[in-house]
Amino acid sequence: MKILFISMSPIHKGVSIGNTFLNVLEGLPDAEFSSVYTKGGAPDARVQNAFQISEKMLVKKLLHKTDTAGRRVEERGVQTDAHPDKLVTFARKKRYTVFFWGQALLWALPYWKSDALHAFLDECKPDILFTVLSDSVPLNRLICHIQAYVQKPLILYAWDNNYTLKMGLVSPLCRLNRHINRIYMRATVKKAAQMYVISDVQKRDYEKAFGISCKVLTKSADFSGDPPVKAAYNTPLQIVFTGNIGTNRWKSLAMIAKALKTVNRDGVRAQLRIYTATPLTHKMREALDIDGSSFLMGAVPASEIPRIQSDADMLVHVEAFDRKNRLLVRQSFSTKLVDYFKAARPILAVGPRGIASIEHLAANDCALVAQSVEEICRALESVTEDHDKLDALSEKAYACGKAHHDKTAMQQMLQADLSKIVKEERA
Repeated sequence: MKILFISMSPIHKGVSIGNTFLNVLEGLPDAEFSSVYTKGGAPDARVQNAFQISEKMLVKKLLHKTDTAGRRVEERGVQTDAHPDKLVTFARKKRYTVFFWGQALLWALPYWKSDALHAFLDECKPDILFTVLSDSVPLNRLICHIQAYVQKPLILYAWDNNYTLKMGLVSPLCRLNRHINRIYMRATVKKAAQMYVISDVQKRDYEKAFGISCKVLTKSADFSGDPPVKAAYNTPLQIVFTGNIGTNRWKSLAMIAKALKTVNRDGVRAQLRIYTATPLTHKMREALDIDGSSFLMGAVPASEIPRIQSDADMLVHVEAFDRKNRLLVRQSFSTKLVDYFKAARPILAVGPRGIASIEHLAANDCALVAQSVEEICRALESVTEDHDKLDALSEKAYACGKAHHDKTAMQQMLQADLSKIVKEERA
């Protein structure tokens, strides 16, 4: 089966979208991957054919400095631009609405609909188009053009809450931009033969919004063996968080740090260690670096994370409580939770109810779920001296992974769906 990815970033295991796509399609028999993408860098070695169309190429074509806007990519494994343009770097950092409009105007030019692109598509002859449901106008225009040209089934995978109009406090321009983006998103959805979503919350929202049937598809892992429950716990209990603490997640971690001060008032019973590459302000350091209770460990290589999680006595999942960030992640499911389930470690989850990740943990009774400092205190005090409860939480976490994120089940569902779609298209 020939699968063509369409994306902004190159399909590479070191890039978020590439890691997700390659994970969910891993093990698909006789799969041949191709890719069309719009940012700098090169794809993973598993991508056999690749074509790049970047804004830089479009500008050069506009200025008559090149004959075509697009090129076949032969190199593999380079994740990002070696020397990104200062303007591009600034635009990605600030994300002003006017930059998105400028990008959309550039892609309104016909240069990217090139003979070179069409020749690449003719050579690849994909059976399936696989892409993310994005709010990017250029990407949606590219998806629709390729689908119209090759006349093959389109598969969409959604994981961001980028369609809703509930956006918190944003500028009128940003809200207008969302309305424009939604037009192009609906046009892309209409062409889809199947849509996958990241959570039950998103499934309900999108089935209502688009009037189509969706299936939940998440990152998966091998849960075929017995849960690797920890043989012995540390004294004091070692609680670990790994990942990004931006978008106000640090405030939820600060709630845990504050609760630990109370838990440890008569002796150190538990400690929080935070591994993150997020740049820290003085306020963040002051809230998270608490002598004897909470420690900032800095950044570590991704290869070290599995060992750190395995050594931990308890793993932490946090989401922000403020309205803007709560709405931002309401439909999302953290892929990191699958790693937590696989590790079979007790989970402490701090975040608002009503968002997908917290609801998933609560519904499967596989974590200590808390929304306040007081609730965190009670949760931690209930388990710090009770290792049987920690073992039970570990087993429930692994059982949740096996029930909802098992690689074999996910691959069987995806393989059956894609085979059926291709068979129906060929009939």
